Amino acid sequence: MQRAKWTPYLLLLPSLIYLAIFFLYPMTQAFQLAFTREGQSLNLRAEAAADSAVTGNLALQTEVRVIERQQIDEVLPNGATRPIFWYYVSGTDANGSTVEGWVNQRSVFIENRRTSETARVTSGEAVREWTFDHLNRMLTDFRFGTAVSTTLLLMVLIIPAQFVLAIIMALVLQSQIRGSSLFLYIYAIPLGISDLVAGILWFAIFTQRGFLNSLLVSAGFLDLPFIFIQADHMAWMITIIVLAEIWRATSIVMVIVVSGLQAIPRDYLEAGEVFGAGLWQRLRYIILPLLKPSLQVALILRTILAFQVFAVVIAITGGDIVTVLSNETFRWYDPGRFNNPSVAAVYAGFIMIISLAISLFYMRAVRSQEESVKAA
Repeated sequence: MQRAKWTPYLLLLPSLIYLAIFFLYPMTQAFQLAFTREGQSLNLRAEAAADSAVTGNLALQTEVRVIERQQIDEVLPNGATRPIFWYYVSGTDANGSTVEGWVNQRSVFIENRRTSETARVTSGEAVREWTFDHLNRMLTDFRFGTAVSTTLLLMVLIIPAQFVLAIIMALVLQSQIRGSSLFLYIYAIPLGISDLVAGILWFAIFTQRGFLNSLLVSAGFLDLPFIFIQADHMAWMITIIVLAEIWRATSIVMVIVVSGLQAIPRDYLEAGEVFGAGLWQRLRYIILPLLKPSLQVALILRTILAFQVFAVVIAITGGDIVTVLSNETFRWYDPGRFNNPSVAAVYAGFIMIISLAISLFYMRAVRSQEESVKAA
């Protein structure tokens, strides 16, 4: 009896360990990277010794007043000695309080070790402090607004079109008309193609000497190739990205919709036909309401993937003319460009927060009838 009580938790344990290692730990590391920065501060000591108690700390470049100095002979590895000075200094810390303590001469710049009465802190111990500098840098980045607006625009254009096409494709497969198996194979082709390959393929179609221009010129519709992909044709580049994403990822939504359709009892559809419901009425009042759990999963999955669209944009536009949030994340992380993982971590966290917020909205807005009754 006791073993049966713990069996569900033991079954969940591998999944929890996986999530902790590959999700929770990286997420906490990214959060730490985004909102902390490495710096240095000089610890003041109670005595002229490196292992004595700390009485306070000072930031780098802080001006201090030398109150007392003490010379100590340091023994070198060869047995010789050299004089090392310790200074008892007074300065103002980050909180505006006056702190005093001993510091080694290696940690301060002083003009004359024996006579100078002031010094400046030049080195210290490494510290990690909380900061919003990386967040502010992201918000003030001139590409940030463009990346957000382009990402949201792609979502608005891609996701509705994908769901309409996915439902039509799923209904065609579910109808079991002659040749439906062939349609399944055709629909499944994009599932075996990576994002980058899909982007390169559609770039090859719309480039200046691509398949489309070659066809239009050879057919006599154009005298010269039309340049679809250039900075002056932003609308065309957005259109090409939308077409590439719809072609590449609609099959993913279709698979989820097909599984939802197969869970709908045939009795419901046959009852609708008996009562004279047409195809549109059965779709509106029977199929779509029963598909809500599947549509909810597909919406969440597709929205998360839409925020991660990257390779298609890079392959078609290069990522400079048209940019999205995931591209900016890579731009800040790339050692060859900005080389700032902290700002990249802020971008990644921003994408995660928006994805979670929209997912929660979907879970509230797209509910099955049973979930709506329970919530009420």
